[in-house]
Amino acid sequence: MDETEQESPDRPDITRLLPRYRLRRQLSATYMSEVFLAEDTWYKRDVALKVIKPELMRQPRFLSRFRRETGIAAALHHPNIVPVYDIGTAGEGDDAFGYLVMRYIEGANLGRVVGDRGRLSLAETVAVAREVAAALDAAHAQGIVHRDVKPANILVEAATGRHYLCDFGIAKRASELTVTSTGAAMGSAFYWSPEQQTDSRSVDLRTDVYSLGCVLYDCLAGLAPAALRTRRSSRLPAHGRAVDAVLQQAMSVSPDDRQSSCGELAGELAAAATRAVRRRWAYRGGAVAGVALGLAAVLALVLLVVVPAGRPAQADLGRVPAALRGDCRTADAPAGASAALSCRDASGRTVVVSLFADAAAADRAYRRAVAAAGVGTARGDCIDGSRGEHRYPASGPARGRVLCYGHTSLVWVDDRARTVSRVTASEGGALRTAWAGWTGADPSFPTAAERSLVGVAAGTRCERVTPAELDTHAGATAGITCTPRGSGAASVTYYAFASRAALRTDLTGRVKAAKADTGTGCAHHSTAFLGTGRHDWLGVDLGQVLCRSSSDGTLRMDWSMEPLLVAGSVSGTDRAALTGWWAQWHLAPLSRIVHEVDAHASPPFPTKAERALLGHIPAVSRLNCVRPSPGQVWHDVGAADVTGVACGPTSGAGMVVYYRFHDAAAMRAAYNDTGGGTSPCLHASGAFSGSGTYAQGGRSGRVRCGTIQGTHERYLEWTDDRLAVAAYASRGRDPVAMLDWWMHDAGPR
Repeated sequence: MDETEQESPDRPDITRLLPRYRLRRQLSATYMSEVFLAEDTWYKRDVALKVIKPELMRQPRFLSRFRRETGIAAALHHPNIVPVYDIGTAGEGDDAFGYLVMRYIEGANLGRVVGDRGRLSLAETVAVAREVAAALDAAHAQGIVHRDVKPANILVEAATGRHYLCDFGIAKRASELTVTSTGAAMGSAFYWSPEQQTDSRSVDLRTDVYSLGCVLYDCLAGLAPAALRTRRSSRLPAHGRAVDAVLQQAMSVSPDDRQSSCGELAGELAAAATRAVRRRWAYRGGAVAGVALGLAAVLALVLLVVVPAGRPAQADLGRVPAALRGDCRTADAPAGASAALSCRDASGRTVVVSLFADAAAADRAYRRAVAAAGVGTARGDCIDGSRGEHRYPASGPARGRVLCYGHTSLVWVDDRARTVSRVTASEGGALRTAWAGWTGADPSFPTAAERSLVGVAAGTRCERVTPAELDTHAGATAGITCTPRGSGAASVTYYAFASRAALRTDLTGRVKAAKADTGTGCAHHSTAFLGTGRHDWLGVDLGQVLCRSSSDGTLRMDWSMEPLLVAGSVSGTDRAALTGWWAQWHLAPLSRIVHEVDAHASPPFPTKAERALLGHIPAVSRLNCVRPSPGQVWHDVGAADVTGVACGPTSGAGMVVYYRFHDAAAMRAAYNDTGGGTSPCLHASGAFSGSGTYAQGGRSGRVRCGTIQGTHERYLEWTDDRLAVAAYASRGRDPVAMLDWWMHDAGPR
């Protein structure tokens, strides 16, 4: 982040509610927010903590906008976009504030860099264009327009020189964009597109093209803000007419006259810069014409010997699939491509590979091919079928997309190589098999990722999902579909993800598409089968669950298992049976889930104190133990300083949490029970309700029991005076079984 070097003041209003973050100094402050350099004490890393002021959060319209914007920020993932680690609100009432936790970028913003240096070189400006355009194109691909592209929102990392786009503060999804004067006022007027300065026109991604053009112009011209008003009429003769023409096009008044994407703008600027450099070399060479002519003759002779006519450059050949490189020749490049190669495989099939300057240009060419073929996206199977369009490979991170049509034609884009390839052959089946071999699109089942999914699946006879099915889960790297174990479900599918952010983004998208209300349980019989909420194990948050129904009567439950980076989806037709299946099987395999929860706990579970407490729990009840969540601890013992361990299910209770206190006095204060006499809980007959003292097997303390109102769920809570341990057991059903467990297997010992 761009630092102002201001020492951070003492801010108990922030540190009290966000104790995880230790403030170091203030980086910036505006009327809306403050940004601090802080230490994330959980992960021992520096972060940028942005705090939204309480007076703004009290405004309902601003609060709604904050929630929308933070959702946008969290959904964006790209090497040139500042990643968001955490978002939320803290505090209550008038003191509540919003916050975002982002990666800390040590360096300065682009505006300060240009201001300090006066202007950037053409090569440096092209680097800015490529990286910022890549970030914007990634946002545009998700339907998000930034609307506030300016030098202050581009960070330059000191150690690497990499450029990061930040502050999607007034960003919106393209489907929501209609400019208002209120929204526009929050940007920077010097970088507004003409359509942003009116209330009459909708804006789209081309408004970011305009703003990026302004930024690039400023990098080369080094103009102070006061001079920017005349920018469109000023020229850049020092860099050549081609460079100037590219930027003037980007800053056109009409969006239709601009480049169609930021990537196209960056590519055109790079090409113009290359031509400008060549012209400068040619000019300099004129001063030594005789030497230059001699060199040209020698170089021409060398090139004739080393590079035969029609043979591609080695760098271009390296972008072709390895299986096709043996027989390639240069070919006429289609519109938008920088070069093209015609390659033949061992069977004589000819593949034309078009090379593009950037991934965005390659993607546009591929999309034109899809539109011309009239094939819908994310459907069919180009590995086993003759018509379709989807991502590839069938397992692993996506490398590109493929189109098949007419039984004999294939077109595919390779994102990393920035190529679009085409092939037509008479034998469609053999062609698809050959293509899978060239690209590795159909690895043998199961891959390592699929094998891992089989290990967590509550099903049998698992097989790979189709590429189109995998394609519907953005960010998924593998998918399997299985016959469910047990009864109540028709099919169950699992998907693996590379990161928690990608997993959350996928399920969040499904929740939004279903328009599900938060907090509506799937088993609630008085409402439609539509709702979403979080699910947990022993109070530890594991992920989100969504229930929804389709017009044909099929019911579906989707859920995420964040510790495993896995999403599940189960379908059926009977509501009670489906929710019952999910309740029984969604935690399988529980031991692996618990292992991942404990392995990623901070600090790792168990600590020395937790291990000592576990030693007092009988082995038969020391099952699937985790550290209880802060919310669970607060619910049970308030703010008491304790060591806690949650375990279950046991023979008597679904969950039991043990807390060890510093001494018996602190334990009694937290337990807060003054009932007299022997507890009626020691007798299974009766209402299983009450509290009092107990003395059992050398142990003594207090015990209370009861039934949660409106349910058949029992609870049993007790203290142990000798060990200063209190235990809270819940989710019990049978009082006799619960008491038998307490007397023989509950502990502590």
